[in-house]
Amino acid sequence: MPSAGLRIAEELSAALAEIYSTRILSRIESVVRSLVQFPETESPRVRRCLIEQYGDNLRQIPVSTFLVVYRYDGKTVDVLALVYGPAVV
Repeated sequence: MPSAGLRIAEELSAALAEIYSTRILSRIESVVRSLVQFPETESPRVRRCLIEQYGDNLRQIPVSTFLVVYRYDGKTVDVLALVYGPAVV
């Protein structure tokens, strides 16, 4: 499988700037980087409110008490947001 392109939304960049734990920040950054090689491995079950806000075809990755929300179109991974809270659908 070829590598996917990666785009980071400003919303995610702003959210990362608010995280003070270097351990959690490092884990989130590692997860985001892994999406380039494995964009379809994470859960397509996403909270309804996130679908309403960001649209269809979302996926999420739980990291500590956060969810990394992204969309993969077959070529590019768009990492859209970092959401606080449990992975409840």
